[in-house]
Amino acid sequence: MSKTKKFISIDKRLLTQGQKLNFEVYEPNESKSAMTLFLQSDTVLDGTTKVQLREVEQLYVDEMSYQEYEKYIAQHIQTIVKNPELPLDDKAAVLYESATRILEQLFENPESLEALKESKEVVDSFIETALSDPSAVRSLMRITAHDYYTHTHSINVSIYAICLGTYLEWSEALLSDLGTSALLHDIGKSQIDYDIINKNGALSDDEFAKMKYHASYGYEIALNLGITDREILSGIRHHHEKMDGHGYPDGIEKKNISQFARIIGVCDVFDALTTKRSYKEPFSSFDALALMKSQMDSHLDMAVVDQFILMLRERKSQ
Repeated sequence: MSKTKKFISIDKRLLTQGQKLNFEVYEPNESKSAMTLFLQSDTVLDGTTKVQLREVEQLYVDEMSYQEYEKYIAQHIQTIVKNPELPLDDKAAVLYESATRILEQLFENPESLEALKESKEVVDSFIETALSDPSAVRSLMRITAHDYYTHTHSINVSIYAICLGTYLEWSEALLSDLGTSALLHDIGKSQIDYDIINKNGALSDDEFAKMKYHASYGYEIALNLGITDREILSGIRHHHEKMDGHGYPDGIEKKNISQFARIIGVCDVFDALTTKRSYKEPFSSFDALALMKSQMDSHLDMAVVDQFILMLRERKSQ
């Protein structure tokens, strides 16, 4: 391999026919001792090139161009999702990786309209995948990360919410709003001190008091991004409200908590329990749901929990 440049492997199936590349693509030479140029930047992939791609075992991009490759995937994510040659598990993985990159950007710059636009496109791609095949939901849920990080947690919660909404046969428009609200539900944590967000252990009372502001911070960020839909905003602001009125930030209860907030609240708790943290091992799905049913009846909407359980049971049986 080249000693002057570093290269990163890419998935050749994600190079879309009819689209222009804005990065160079390389293949190893016969001895695999160096890279040779396979496709120049500004190449438009035609049918002949797609045939040539089938003959190549592995392709690479220069490390310096990898960000352009990621942007290319984001721009063509809808086409990639519709590619019949790409297995469902691979589509789910591509979507998850794309969502991770976008969430990282959004948490670094919460006022980025471009990242918001891309996040909505990923949500819609999750939905299209979920609706494309009964087994697609299982592929999406299988790809959820098992280690807890703020941005991957947000993606997991969005996937669970979309899967539940799909099970409930919600319209695509409603699923899109729910998925967006879930994806952005913790965006307010971008305004919380890094040491609190990433503390290795339980928060002190003072730290938890500061952490609780993330729901209202997220609501303000969403407003500043131009989001006006009341359900989306409620899911962001009220996902920590409790049925008995002892949640935050507004202390509302029961009927005053929107359906979006109730669903996101359930998905939020389930993912928090079933992902690994540095100070705790993950619960199994069964143990997490048993805990939610037995100890959180004043916190969570049990009707939503029951629907969530039925959804998981149905998807696992497919």
